[in-house]
Amino acid sequence: MNFIVPITCFECCGNVVHSVCVCDNQRSFAIMIFNAIFFRWRVSYLRKMRWYPCLLLLLSGCSKDIDFEAIEQYPAQKIFEMGQKEEQSKHYTVAVKIFEELERLYPYSKLIADAQLHAGECSYKAKKYDEAISFYEIFVKTHPTHEKVAYAIYMLGLINYEQMPIVQRDQEPTVASIAYFRELCNRFPDSEYTELAKEKIKNLREQIAGREVYIARYYQKRGNYAAAIGRLNSIVDLYIDTTHAPEAMHRLVECYVVMGFFEEANAVSKILCAKYGDSKWAAHAQELLGKK
Repeated sequence: MNFIVPITCFECCGNVVHSVCVCDNQRSFAIMIFNAIFFRWRVSYLRKMRWYPCLLLLLSGCSKDIDFEAIEQYPAQKIFEMGQKEEQSKHYTVAVKIFEELERLYPYSKLIADAQLHAGECSYKAKKYDEAISFYEIFVKTHPTHEKVAYAIYMLGLINYEQMPIVQRDQEPTVASIAYFRELCNRFPDSEYTELAKEKIKNLREQIAGREVYIARYYQKRGNYAAAIGRLNSIVDLYIDTTHAPEAMHRLVECYVVMGFFEEANAVSKILCAKYGDSKWAAHAQELLGKK
């Protein structure tokens, strides 16, 4: 049996050619058809993939004009300006590499501090937050008297702040952020970034208090009242000015009542009513103690 099967030539032109196949039975014919279909799919896939390297280059935002071998012959100022140009063109990854090359070639240049700041900024804009943190931390440690140290510390706090997770997850970025912002407020109380840091500290404290309440609820629901009391007391001691404090004190009253510590429950209830007398949590606590 002779069959004419269309097959694409991918070795050279990519055009469709016809091949005459000889099959002596139906099984051979089926295999031949399958191979022909698979062959055409593979060719189509390969032809599409010809554009992949170009697409990857486009998406990466890389500049084709950068010759990193030639850079070694350039003066520090020219390399720095090249990095700035790539940054302005939003080729952040390339810009970072250029600033790093500047530091490697001219480690004692007066431009190193600014290069580190620009590298941190580019990494931040490229959403490479770990790299940005690294650049800003190095800058703060190696240039402690630089006029932009306050800005670098603020950025360290901001990067962690923007990665603040939901209360159900570990709050490591939250804790790091509040530490950086407090350092900024303590070291540079008159900085233009200090007020911004103070506002964010309020939100961070709310987040940490919310996390503590979330964990306390978990322990309370499972009857681990001692562990819940530990978490709730930390909120009363450290975060009593947050919106989570009324609920924390109410749950503390509940736990004390369940464990038979009525004196402690009354003491917490008095604080709750004094600070948040109009809240629903104060009313619930009074109602709970009124039944005892």
